[in-house]
Order: sequence, then structure tokens, then C-alpha cells
Amino acid sequence: MLTVKFDKEKYNAVEMFSSVKKMNLLVCLFFLPVCAAEICIYLLGRDYANIFATIFKTTFLLEIFILALGMFLFIAAAMIIKAAMLSLFSEGKFASVKFKIIKEVQKPHCCLAEPIKVRQYRLCLLIYAALAVAAPYIIALAVGDFIFVIASILCAFFAGADVVFLISLFRCKGDSYVLDFDGVLLYRIYEKI
Repeated sequence: MLTVKFDKEKYNAVEMFSSVKKMNLLVCLFFLPVCAAEICIYLLGRDYANIFATIFKTTFLLEIFILALGMFLFIAAAMIIKAAMLSLFSEGKFASVKFKIIKEVQKPHCCLAEPIKVRQYRLCLLIYAALAVAAPYIIALAVGDFIFVIASILCAFFAGADVVFLISLFRCKGDSYVLDFDGVLLYRIYEKI
């Protein structure tokens, strides 16, 4: 649905702005308690020697490389699933989905070139957050190696802006429309008057 269909007499457009620094600060403030809770939950079921055993292994650098590659593939898979979900709700389907790397923070991002309903966008962001934030931590608990906990924290940071965006969308009406721009820095809500 193109933005020209939103008549100013029927819809009120509300724009939200944020700088990269402000968004990263919000992400850090939100995820610091989450990261502390993740580490505490991990430590409850394990001995403390396990944390340092990973660092002193002879294969530590190889594990870091494999972990970085796995994190990249995990975030890419979550991003593709988010794009597929967004394309289901848009009129232009997959042609409306845009991928971008936000240069200031080197984070991948995908958005739509057209507005969709807020409740549909919430669903897409919720699935993306579950895949990019919760799933790596569950894998970390199952594997039992502390380096996977660090990986889950890094995955959560990459998806943090979308989680903050999801939280901010809960104050909007579900039948309103949202247009997410080429980054996490600006979005527009179209609310019915």
C-alpha cells in the first residue's frame, strides 16, 4: 500500500526520530539487565571452572572463528525469515523488502518500502526477536559452553534495535499502519482520525 493512499483528512501521520547514539544507548540500557540475567542463569547450573576452561583451550581461536561465522549465519537466517514474514503482509510482496547495512553501527537491517498494519509488523518483529535473541541463548544453555552465552549476547545486540522498535510499537493501535524506513532511525505511524 503506497503512502499516497493515506489522506491527511483520514489519517494522522506521526514520525519518530532517533539518532544512532540514542538507539545504541537504549539497546545497551535494555540489554544490560538481560545479559546479567542470562549470565546468572547460566552460572546457576554450572561450576565456575567451566567459564575459564574455554578461554585456555588450545583451539580457542578456532572456536572464536567458528562462533563468528555461526553468529553471522544465525543473524542472516533470522533476517531472511523476517523479510519473508514482512513480504507476506505487503502488497508488493518480496519486491517491497529492502536490505541494508546501517553504516554507523555495521548492523544488517531489512524493512518495507510500503506501510503495513502495526499488528502485522509486531508479529514480524516478535518472530525475529525470538529467533535472534532467545534461540541463541537456548542453544547456549543446551551446549553448556560459556562462549555460546557470549554469542547469544552479541546476537541480542544485533537485534536490539528491532526489539526497542517492537516495544515502542505497543503504544500504537493495531489497526494503524507503520512505515519503517531504510534504518532503525526513523519510522512513521499512520493512525486513523
